[in-house]
Amino acid sequence: MKKILIPTDFSKCANNAVETGIELAKKMKAEIHFLHVQRTPVDWKKLRKEQEKNFPETLHEIGHAKGELNKLKLKAEKAKLNTKSIFVFNKNDISTVLEDYKYDLIIIGSHGTSGIKELIGSNTQRVVRYSLTPVLVVKNSLKKNSFKSIVFASNFEVGAQQPFRKIIQFADLVKAQIHLLYVNMPFQFKETDEIESAMQNFLNKCPRGTCSVNIYNALNEERGIQKFAKKVNADVIALTTHGKTGFMKMISPSITESLVNHSNIPVLSVNIKSK
Repeated sequence: MKKILIPTDFSKCANNAVETGIELAKKMKAEIHFLHVQRTPVDWKKLRKEQEKNFPETLHEIGHAKGELNKLKLKAEKAKLNTKSIFVFNKNDISTVLEDYKYDLIIIGSHGTSGIKELIGSNTQRVVRYSLTPVLVVKNSLKKNSFKSIVFASNFEVGAQQPFRKIIQFADLVKAQIHLLYVNMPFQFKETDEIESAMQNFLNKCPRGTCSVNIYNALNEERGIQKFAKKVNADVIALTTHGKTGFMKMISPSITESLVNHSNIPVLSVNIKSK
């Protein structure tokens, strides 16, 4: 992972993502880019220069945003990182940014209250929904010595193998332990030997010697993942997504989105189509 993107609206949760991104970039020796998407009352790119003065508030907002982006760039440079600031007006331009720079990781802030609405402008949901790049959703400020323990919760079917390799890559770069987790629920109950066999077959195809294998009994997936993550003092919860309607299924249709809203620790989402 050599290139990280952080979309920002300069809010507190976005600044938590910046803090996390800078620390990860230092660990990974990665380049870091800051992106801001500016909302305007008209198509700003089509305005003539003399027409811009008709929108003094927008001019002020643009100046402020560019100044804040420059502060982030200076902060990253102070941490001795290669960095770039990107300012765009159109939310659709974010797709071009992603294509042009080929990012390895996107880090984004979340208020975590009522879905993933309008977190960083209007673009967060769009980025998460369509991105084939792994997305790390951050809610709180970075803990000291974070990213030592990652819980990867899955059903351990074939489709999870490719995205799990991305999680291994992330874990290796930050020198983290991975805990494989299967949540065993009453309405989808499986016997221990069946689950262990599936998890071992999964590991044989995606080898990593330091993974622990865990089965946790719970009434539902989210409860099981949260309780197990707390038990092992996890720093990150990692999940696979299908990438069609926002954060989607790991096992049930709303599990990843629900964890993003309710988890106090970062959630790493990797699209099953990720290469």
